[in-house]
Amino acid sequence: MTLIARRGFIGSGALLAGCTMAPPLSRPTGAGAQGFVRREGVRLLVDDQPYRFVGGNMWYAAYLGADAPYGDRARLERELDALAAMGVTNLRVLASSEEGPLKNSIKPGFRGPGKDYDRTLLAGLDYALAEMGRRSIRAVLYLTNFWEWSGGMMTYLSYVNGGNYLNMNDPAHPWPAFANFNAQFYGNRAAMDLYRDWIRTVVGRT
Repeated sequence: MTLIARRGFIGSGALLAGCTMAPPLSRPTGAGAQGFVRREGVRLLVDDQPYRFVGGNMWYAAYLGADAPYGDRARLERELDALAAMGVTNLRVLASSEEGPLKNSIKPGFRGPGKDYDRTLLAGLDYALAEMGRRSIRAVLYLTNFWEWSGGMMTYLSYVNGGNYLNMNDPAHPWPAFANFNAQFYGNRAAMDLYRDWIRTVVGRT
């Protein structure tokens, strides 16, 4: 589940390329919104020009950008400098993690079952995107995950089904039990509503 980022956000499909921040823009209203990556057939375009990129995965950027004991903005800036020097122009960044019961899930998370979202992590995401924008690095923001380490779809399901869940690699529930349980997410209206609430929060954030 992915969203395109620039200071406002647009998104469609499962994996799309994001956009440079700087300077801040209002949210785009059309497929050709200036500065944002869009898909046309099998091509990616920015302002009607082909978009080609060297990408990497910095899922933890918001955590480093957070003004918190686990944050490290100096490290974030060093890593972004190194990536930019290597020619990296696009990074995949975690823009949600779900607090819940899963054994191996990261803490803190961006959200729990309610709307008491972690403002420190959201501000960390803001900071990371701003620093990426200064280096002309675009972002792919992903907003939930199939795997357990970020909480993900399994945690969303636990929010709405009375706390039922499976841990990944549980010997009592060998593969593909975890995958099959996770697949219920797409057909669970309550879980999807919570997920869409989160999308609206990120899309509407200034």
